[in-house]
Amino acid sequence: MSRLPRWSDVSAVVLDVDGTVLDSADGIVAGFRHALVAVGVSPPTDEGLRSDVGPQLVTLLPALGVPPERLAAAVAAYRSFYLHEGLHQARPYEGVSAVLDRLAAELRLGTATAKRTDVAVAILEAHGLAGRFEVVNGLADDHPTKAATLAQTLDLLGGIDPAHAVMVGDRHSDVVAGREVGTRTVGVLWGYGSRSELEDAGADVLLEHPSELVDLLLG
Repeated sequence: MSRLPRWSDVSAVVLDVDGTVLDSADGIVAGFRHALVAVGVSPPTDEGLRSDVGPQLVTLLPALGVPPERLAAAVAAYRSFYLHEGLHQARPYEGVSAVLDRLAAELRLGTATAKRTDVAVAILEAHGLAGRFEVVNGLADDHPTKAATLAQTLDLLGGIDPAHAVMVGDRHSDVVAGREVGTRTVGVLWGYGSRSELEDAGADVLLEHPSELVDLLLG
């Protein structure tokens, strides 16, 4: 792997949650399956569902065959299952806890996730990670896209200039959000997105292990 740059002028790091901080695919896939069955849609294989981890529910579920008139019921079924069961099936990626401790000691940390904020708080609390973040932020009616969520997170962190912030995530949507808002972007290869997906999205840097975030941002 080529030598990493050193981004010494960064003051804030915003991270995706699923596929970046937590390996949450098992619980999400189980939630997809539960939601589809609840509205009478035959689910694809678990392997097929795993490839869908990341996008927003209101985009994903119709693509899996949920008709418009059943979408609200499917979303409700997923959220109920996930809050009570699915989130407990997640686990932090190896090394992430220590990396968050290092980063939080010197930089301001927040999240921008496709989860609702209450769900993001619940899953991070369940795995002992919520305290590492100054701001835990997810999708809501007033910021329904990843880019809008990222922009709000920077505002909540004290009005951080996007030029001095980094968006870290494992999917195309994370990189695109960072580029839209004007942050630098890091694509992580330990999550659910492929190298080609992240390269095509235009990630500034690709990392293979969480510890490389420390090398990149703290040297």
